[in-house]
Amino acid sequence: MKPDQFYSVRTLAEKLTLTPMTIYRLVDQGKLPAVRIGKSIRFRPADIDAFLESVRVGPAGLAEEKPKEGKHERRKS
Repeated sequence: MKPDQFYSVRTLAEKLTLTPMTIYRLVDQGKLPAVRIGKSIRFRPADIDAFLESVRVGPAGLAEEKPKEGKHERRKS
């Protein structure tokens, strides 16, 4: 992709194998930077690369993730 090109919601969703609704939710939550041009939402490739780095998990995988406060783990009976 050329540096001056942007991803559309649909293109980004396909690239990340997510639904467009998930992309919109990430934007609404402020987790995914976007540019609004008229009624369209577009994404700069550099912003997407930075986002992907920020959500990367370590070598141990998801086990490194700390539980969120207020959430309790369910115990199996």
